[in-house]
Amino acid sequence: MDELKNDISNFYTFLTTYSGKQKKQLSLLSDSWADFEQWRTMAKAHIFELLNYFPEPAPLDAKVLNVIEKNEFIQEEIEFNTAKNVRVKGTLLIPKGNGETFPAIIGIHDHGGFYYLGREKIIAQEEESDILKNFKKTYYGGRSWANEMVRKGYIVLSIDGFYFGSRKLDINHLTDETLESCPYKLNGLAPGTEEYIHTYNKMCGYFEALLVKHIFISGTTWPGILFHDDRACVDYLYTRKEVDIKRIGCCGLSIGGFRAAHLAALDSRISCTVVAGWMTSYHSLQWNRLRDHTYMIYIPNLTASLDLPDVVSLAAPNPLFIQQCSKDHLFHLDGMYEANSQIEKIYQRLGHSEKFKSQFYNNPHEFNLQMQEDAFSWFDQWMK
Repeated sequence: MDELKNDISNFYTFLTTYSGKQKKQLSLLSDSWADFEQWRTMAKAHIFELLNYFPEPAPLDAKVLNVIEKNEFIQEEIEFNTAKNVRVKGTLLIPKGNGETFPAIIGIHDHGGFYYLGREKIIAQEEESDILKNFKKTYYGGRSWANEMVRKGYIVLSIDGFYFGSRKLDINHLTDETLESCPYKLNGLAPGTEEYIHTYNKMCGYFEALLVKHIFISGTTWPGILFHDDRACVDYLYTRKEVDIKRIGCCGLSIGGFRAAHLAALDSRISCTVVAGWMTSYHSLQWNRLRDHTYMIYIPNLTASLDLPDVVSLAAPNPLFIQQCSKDHLFHLDGMYEANSQIEKIYQRLGHSEKFKSQFYNNPHEFNLQMQEDAFSWFDQWMK
């Protein structure tokens, strides 16, 4: 194997040389920052500016669409506004109690190339298709972890992320030219069948590149949309009498972990976080690890001033647990170790080393049963 080969050939040296000259002056670990709160204020403002999603606000106007009483908890199907003309659907799981309040977790679903469903990937359904069961077996040890959390005494809220589930691509309104350009065809496939869902997911993956062009030309960013909706979840939890608003955490796998990291960083109301399978230094991705990443993660110009460990450190000194998968094909090990080391240094500087934990698991990209149990223990330690 030619060690000089990489995913972008002769352009690699040009781009890495350019990025290497950028000093990342907004990093807390640079010599110019002595005051943490001053840094937090400036870094947050800079990130919001780069996310560039400032939709017209609207009241939540939350509605409960359906209530299902289970043996141990109540399940509510809900919807609320995250902005004017933006309405999202979600599921709220509430432990049964006599007027008491509970800690709450915002459960953020993964990407996984599975666009057809959203929150269903982490919340148990009355009837689950084989494709959903197999997906959960691959990435979640066969468990609907949100249901496990509610059984442990946590309220759990999960919404469909932009481009997933109830907010997925409506192929009926694509132009004929656009459909013809796509190598994946749904013609003759029965909606809802396994073959249909597989093909639909491939179509959505193909159209990500086109949609992100439209998002950028509209003057905003994909992460900006996702992160705004996640912060609106906190707004919603604040309206629920069952929630102890001083104990709200977040957790997710893959892009769910990426979103959890940013939710904790950008919203001080999040008191405890678990990031599973998404923490690295950005520069370590450039050799050959960007090929399998979604367009949903790109914040233009962020890496000129901040790395991902800098961003998640905005959550400090609140408890933060980073779960890394040592066989994860999405990241290089050195990038994952580097990220953990940088975050650890910041928690040490603040005198709160005990509130940061990182752990490697000898498995591929997943949130398996052991990882889940460790995550639950982390939340129990800091939120109960």
